[in-house]
Amino acid sequence: MEANEAQRRKAVYTRLSGQLPSSESDPAIRSPMPPAKRALTRRSLSPLRGSVVVAATAFGCLLATGLASESANAGPVKGRIAGHEKLVPDVYAEAAKPDARRYTWREPSPTVRSEFRTLSANPSRDICIAALASAPAPAHEPILVKITGGHTVPTNIVVSPGTRLSFENRDPFQHRLYAVNNPAWKAETINPAARREWTAPNGQGRFEFRDELAPSVRLFVMVEPTVSEIAYPGRDGSFGMNLAPGEYTLQAFFNGKRVGRAVAVTAQDKRLVEPKDPIQVNEGSDGK
Repeated sequence: MEANEAQRRKAVYTRLSGQLPSSESDPAIRSPMPPAKRALTRRSLSPLRGSVVVAATAFGCLLATGLASESANAGPVKGRIAGHEKLVPDVYAEAAKPDARRYTWREPSPTVRSEFRTLSANPSRDICIAALASAPAPAHEPILVKITGGHTVPTNIVVSPGTRLSFENRDPFQHRLYAVNNPAWKAETINPAARREWTAPNGQGRFEFRDELAPSVRLFVMVEPTVSEIAYPGRDGSFGMNLAPGEYTLQAFFNGKRVGRAVAVTAQDKRLVEPKDPIQVNEGSDGK
């Protein structure tokens, strides 16, 4: 009787499955999905390290609160974006075309306000803020890109040449990722919990990755030789990063393109720098 009661306390109840052993209460039971591996960075470009966590687990998280820099004298830089609610990811616009044959039987709920039913960019995965310096940056440590829930996390990223991306399938089914117009990185099966690697080439460039099995999966990689740091804004538009003292240009990227006007900042030794005006990502862009 006592043994049964102890087992009952170790169980988790769900509507669909009844009783399932709890991995928290029993260390012998492990999740089939491995935890995300944090990169040990020489330079802190990876959006998965430090206090910045790309929105893989909760889209509403406040992201990009800053990445730890190796320099002991790094200064915090904070800012915000505006106008992101007017940006529409290409994958949404593509799905809306009649010849795409992407049908849905869902009906809009009258209890949900119209602004919340309008598709727009999710800043915490779709908009990347890059700090561009005047000198070339070295290759950064490997960056984890998660494939889950019909998209990659993030969907836009800026890296320096030589940086390696590790695509990990977090879904319980296969994906077949490929690089558009790149026969050298053709479609290959990525099983659940498996990974596939890609390394950014030298020079400046724009690369697109898609999935043969899931048309909504789409990732843009911008290779910028001078990128020192990146951040992803939260839903309120705020972002932050730590930069070594020096001159930088803050540039937003969306849909694989620069959006909004660049903002010049001067990072100072352990002193907060915060531009007065937000970056208007829906204005003055080459993505329009």
